[in-house]
Parts: sequence; C-alpha cells; structure tokens
Amino acid sequence: MKTASIWENTAKAAMMYPVLSGDKEADVVIIGGGITGLTATMLLSDAGKKVIVLEALQIGLGTTGNSTGNLYVTVDEHLSVIKRKWSSDVMKAVVKSRSAALDLIEQTIKRFNIECDFYRTSFNFFAESLNEDIEDFIKDEYEALTEAGLDPKLSENPGMPFEVKKAISVDGQAQFHPLKYIIQLAQNISAKCEIYENSQMEDFDEANGVVKTKNGSVKAKQVIMATHTPKGVWMIQGALGPYREFGVAAELRSGSFPKGIFWGLNPPKHSVRTYRNEGKDYIMVIGDKYKTGQGEDTSDYVEGLNKYLEFRFDVGTERFIWAGQHYRPADGLPYIGKHSDKMYFLTGFATDGLVYGVLASMIVSDQILGNTNPWEETYKLKRFTPVKSFKEFFKENVDNFVQYVKDTPWNIDADSLEKVLAGQGKVIEKGGEKVAVYRDEKGTAHIVSAVCTHMKCIVNWNPVEKTWDCPCHGSRFSIDGQVLEGPAITNLPSKK
Repeated sequence: MKTASIWENTAKAAMMYPVLSGDKEADVVIIGGGITGLTATMLLSDAGKKVIVLEALQIGLGTTGNSTGNLYVTVDEHLSVIKRKWSSDVMKAVVKSRSAALDLIEQTIKRFNIECDFYRTSFNFFAESLNEDIEDFIKDEYEALTEAGLDPKLSENPGMPFEVKKAISVDGQAQFHPLKYIIQLAQNISAKCEIYENSQMEDFDEANGVVKTKNGSVKAKQVIMATHTPKGVWMIQGALGPYREFGVAAELRSGSFPKGIFWGLNPPKHSVRTYRNEGKDYIMVIGDKYKTGQGEDTSDYVEGLNKYLEFRFDVGTERFIWAGQHYRPADGLPYIGKHSDKMYFLTGFATDGLVYGVLASMIVSDQILGNTNPWEETYKLKRFTPVKSFKEFFKENVDNFVQYVKDTPWNIDADSLEKVLAGQGKVIEKGGEKVAVYRDEKGTAHIVSAVCTHMKCIVNWNPVEKTWDCPCHGSRFSIDGQVLEGPAITNLPSKK
C-alpha cells in the first residue's frame, strides 16, 4: 500500500524552488501553488505583472496532486440542481464558463508542449440499479444537459464491464495527469515570476498587503488566496462545508475499462476512471465523502473503496491510496472575487476544483488587470442568497457548534499517555489541557496541542493519513503539528 496518489507515484521529480528569505515586493502575491495559483500566475505575468507565488509545501502536491484528473463542464451539484436553485440562465453560464476554463487548460498544454496525458473523452453518469429517485434524476439531468447545449445521450451501458441499468453520456470532456501538468506549467512560467516552496504563510497584514512567512515577507498591491479556503478567520467560512474523500488505484490485471469519466448514481457514490502508465492499466475509484475530521475511522472508507474495486474488477494487490479535500458552497456556486482593496478569495469549488480553479484565476486576473469578465457576476464573492443558501449555511454552522461543544471540559477523554499504543493517535488530557498524541512504530510519542489554531475546535485523529483533522472548518495538521490544509495559519504547539 502506497499512501500517496497515483499521480505522485507516476510523475517525474519536480524542480526544487527556494524557500522565501528576506523581504520582497511584487504587484501580486499568490498564496498556493496548485492549478489555481499557477494559472493566475501565468495570466498575470503574461500581462506584465510581477508575481510571487508562496507554496506552503511543494508545487502541486496539495489538492491538485490529489485530485481525480477529470476535466468536465458539468458540476458536482448537478446542472439540474443549479437550474432549479438558480435559473436556466445561470446553469448555462456555469457550462459556458467552465467550457472556457477547460479550453484554456488545453491551450496551455499546446502552448508549452506539456506532456500530461491529456485527451478529450466523455463524461458519464451510470446506475447499477434503479429506483424512483435515480430515474427522476436521470430525467431531470438529461433535460438540463440538453438545455445547456451539451447533447447528452442515454444508453443502457456505455461499455462498462459490469451490469449497468442506465447511463447518460456527454462528449467533449477531458482527462489528464494533474501533477505532470502543474510541474511542467511551473517550469515554463518560472522565468517570468518568482516561485517559493516550503514558504508557509504565518501572518498577513491585509490593509498593507503584506504576507509574512517564517523567513521573509512579501509586500504586494494585491493578494490572491489560491488555497481552496481562505487562510485565517473570515465570515465566508461559515458558508463552506469542508469534506474529504479517498481515492484507491490498482493495476487492472485482466479485462478492460473504457476511457472516460464515470460517476455512479448509487450510494455511496463513486467516480471511476482508468490511467495507463508504462504499459500498465490502472483502475481508480474515488468517493464516499465525509466531513473532514468527523470520519470515526477513516480506514473504513478505504476498505469500502477496495471492496468496490475487487467486486467489479480483476485487480492486483498493490494499492495507491490518497485523499483530497474540497469545500462545498452553501448555494451551489463558488465564491470568486475581490474581498477588499488588496485581497481576493477563490473558494467553494466542491469537487470541481481543477476546472473551477482555472476559471477563478481567469476571473480574478481580469479584475486585477481592469478587464471585464463575462462571468464575474455569476460567481461574485459578495452575493447574498439567503433562500438558496439557508439550508446548507444552517447545517454547516450548527454542525460546527456541535463539534465545538462536544469537546468542552465536561466531556473529555481521560486516557493516560501510556494507553496510546504504537501506531495510534489519541486526544488525552495532560497537565490540565487537551493534547493530541501519536506514538510512532518506534514507540516515540509525538505530542502537540489538540486545540485547532484556527477557531479552537478539538482535532481528531485520521489513522489512514496519520494527521490531526479539525471537524469544524477542515484544518489539518501533521503528527508534529505542521499545518497541512485548511484555514489555520499557525502550527499546533508542541506539548512535550
């Protein structure tokens, strides 16, 4: 079992970029070195802007390198839901805007001769069994896809090697190797910008446009938060639900599976695709999302994906296992645009982040350059949609409150340090405070504060990824407390 994505295991080593050191100035500083941040860097540096990119870890190894590699103009929320919640015009704008973003990815690949296994293919919904709800969805989604001009096709089975009762297919979508794309994009634009790795933002001064890291700072006219959710504490985080889902890939020993993007409609919902590398075909399955920090035992999700693979395919025993995080917007559309005179947010992409990230970069780059973008109103950051947002906004914030109060002092786990066994992670009370303890296979205890540095919720242990995950807003930390994901800026303090 390899606990890294199939993309990380099949991409050539990336260039190493320096750590930010000293004080610098730029027109734009971009926080985050994934597809969102690097696309904005490309567009702005092409226009003559001086751009500095700050990546907390390594280029592409965050959300982008743990994605599906699927590129499509439909959405996780489903077009029929967007139409019902918003309007037919908004639904059409979503499809048109995402089509433009997908086209930009293809144009960028051709421009720089990026070798990332890109090809156009179909998107498919499929149902292995039918009930009234699934039949109604297929009818509604087919009508929405047709109205959006995507020419969907109904079939009993689009070539899958197991029984499928009904499917919808849409041509003209795409797949690629996301990490190969990002690594080569960074190499091609690095002469026009400055890229820094292992340069985690530790503080910022919004009014003056100053972003601080451990070893330096950048002062800029504009700051772009290309981090999936804005770093720090912001009101908009109450309109976002952080979710995580695993991916499992295995070699396909016999049989075949068609090229394409395949989304299952039967719960728990999974997406399936293939990837060919060095003469071997791999089948991967992704899905069964859960609220970050709230999966009681994350190994259960991995086991479910393994069973799904083994029941339907003849696969090898070696596994690539990874997980990705996404943030679901309260009203079904991302929040993209200007937060203040100097700050831009790009967030709420759900599981559609590869294409939405590129689209968000297009919108924000146009705003910074003073250009009119045809879709900025559709996704504007400061829209107010109480009717469309209320249900999800209420659910997420009640859930956050429940997660906060459940870990108050009258409901604590009083196990001692000695009861944390090798390979285990546990929150215990030590010296009158809650601490997060992981004991490694050598018996060494890694002890950090269990209080998330974002908004003081208590973190939970993720045994598959060996991380401490916050159940409130999705921040994630390493066994030694380093920020890995989410809105938290500050590491969990050591408590040894």
